[in-house]
Amino acid sequence: MKALRNIFGNFWVLLGIAAYGISLAVLWQNKSFAPEDAIVELVIFGLAFPLLAWVATLRARPLTLTVHRNAAEMWLLIAGLIGVTLYLVWGATLSEALVPAGWLASERGKFFVVFVRKLIVFVAIPFVLFRATFGYRWRDFGLQFAGLRALAGNHLPVVLILSAAILVFQFFLGGGAAPIRRGEFHASQLALGLPLCFAWLFIEAGLVEEFFFRALLQTRLATWFRSEVTGVALMALFFGLAHAPGFILRHAGLEEAIGANPSPADSIAYAIVVLSVGGIFFGIVWARTKNLFAVMIIHAATDLLPNFAQFVKTWGV
Repeated sequence: MKALRNIFGNFWVLLGIAAYGISLAVLWQNKSFAPEDAIVELVIFGLAFPLLAWVATLRARPLTLTVHRNAAEMWLLIAGLIGVTLYLVWGATLSEALVPAGWLASERGKFFVVFVRKLIVFVAIPFVLFRATFGYRWRDFGLQFAGLRALAGNHLPVVLILSAAILVFQFFLGGGAAPIRRGEFHASQLALGLPLCFAWLFIEAGLVEEFFFRALLQTRLATWFRSEVTGVALMALFFGLAHAPGFILRHAGLEEAIGANPSPADSIAYAIVVLSVGGIFFGIVWARTKNLFAVMIIHAATDLLPNFAQFVKTWGV
């Protein structure tokens, strides 16, 4: 009961719930939007998986991180959020104009261009800024030898249970795993391709997204507000809202099932209803382990089956 009071008595959680309700009401008027999909997403990724993450981490002991609570860090964090938002809107177009056209002519070349671009924006620049300004080291973002030792100890059940649950869900219910279910890949492709794809996603998705949104953003929000619950709630909200401008300016609505030219209101609402909800699960794992290696593994497992077909096509595995 105390845990529930800490969650549902938290102002930012209540604000997030209100924002979700308003956003769903806005999207309900959009004929391109399927509200039943949003409800399923809420039940699975907003309730079921976060609950499983909480249960799986009951015996986990979080790593010790050094975090300063000061206004200067928060201002730098806000600047970083603005920078990432601008990147999500215009970054791809601008960066592609700066590299030789030949690099983008092949799928493999573009593969690495996108990876390097994300690594610079989400990891290298934030780390250098916080290292130079406040003296932080990699270990202060959850990348430490203690994290590797924890993976052989009390963090191992967390990784195994949550990764297995995600993989089972993706395999049987995920649309991205449909080619695998249909038997479109032979045994050698699966045996070689799945480990290689996982290793790639461990860095490309796991390190890039978890470093910025969990190790950097969520940790400082939780420290500033002195509440892990607040850290999870605000991180999830910011994670979704950072993508909203791209839905408008890049005309990403058709792909995102809210129409070819979504209004600002629809774009913001969709970001909250779909993307913010998806951030809660990883936020809980990070809050209760502070182990970046652990969340990187779980993130890679989450993206593995949906990205496998493209990986095989690109690399000819």
